[in-house]
Amino acid sequence: MNCDDFGALFSSMFGNRYGDSPPPPKNIIIGGVYGRHEGVSFRRMHYRGDFTVQFPAPFDEVTFVIPTAGKIIFDHGPESVGVNQIGLAIDKAELRSMRFIDNHAQHGLSISRRILTERLSTLLDQPIVQKLQFQPQVDLDSAVFQGIKALIDLATGTEFDLLMSTGTLLPSRLREMLVDAVLEAWPHNYTQRLQRPQPLIAPRHVKQVIDYLHEHPQVLVSGSDLAQLSNVSLRALQEGFRRFKGTSIVAYQRQVRLERAYAVLSQDAAPSVTEVALQFGFSNVGRFCQYFQSAYGVSPADVRNGCRARSRG
Repeated sequence: MNCDDFGALFSSMFGNRYGDSPPPPKNIIIGGVYGRHEGVSFRRMHYRGDFTVQFPAPFDEVTFVIPTAGKIIFDHGPESVGVNQIGLAIDKAELRSMRFIDNHAQHGLSISRRILTERLSTLLDQPIVQKLQFQPQVDLDSAVFQGIKALIDLATGTEFDLLMSTGTLLPSRLREMLVDAVLEAWPHNYTQRLQRPQPLIAPRHVKQVIDYLHEHPQVLVSGSDLAQLSNVSLRALQEGFRRFKGTSIVAYQRQVRLERAYAVLSQDAAPSVTEVALQFGFSNVGRFCQYFQSAYGVSPADVRNGCRARSRG
């Protein structure tokens, strides 16, 4: 269908998500299958003609592109070029524009950074302290990427469409399958940790402190007080966190507070960034913003403003 018809259909089904972007030329033809469910989109698309799409506002997503024809160029400061043999992972928080060339076609996924981080945290059973960063270019000859492509084929096929309409749990299961496939196959800075054998079960005193930190994210507690709470020495508690969680007590506690802050800022009626920072024990708002940006690749203000913009759209 022509680009205007495609844009109207897309907006009616998924909202005016790209309303701030200038429309492509009217002679562009767009076709394929696109689906979206709770922060994860998947697509098998083709574009007839050469055109550029601008992104005035950032998105809190990572896009994974497996080109099957033509060329796609992402401008996110530097340029990343995707062709048949080269797949791309693009942080859309930094994306300025993308250009479709030579009748581009692709299999693709876009996943909320929050969902990726939360799922990785679940798989590793520990907070994600450093920003999750995917390898920006991959060789698509590798079988693992063909596995992602096959999963997208399944998700965009007519047979799966019939299954989706018969079961209420299937969309959520598909979403989890797509997220897990990317985390397991696409290289990132946590890949080695994800592939390690599962660690031993944490001892009682470590688990007790972890439970306390999750139950009281608004309380800033010293390592000494936590050690007293769990009836061990501070040194024993520090060693337990290092061995069984792969991080320090301070870093773990900070990430728990950041995760809760992200959840609050993601709400439609979120308080101000300053209020959220103070709510979760960050007395220095500037430092809170630095920690938040490092952990999620997007500022707390962008998360808050993005949610408000989507609720108005």
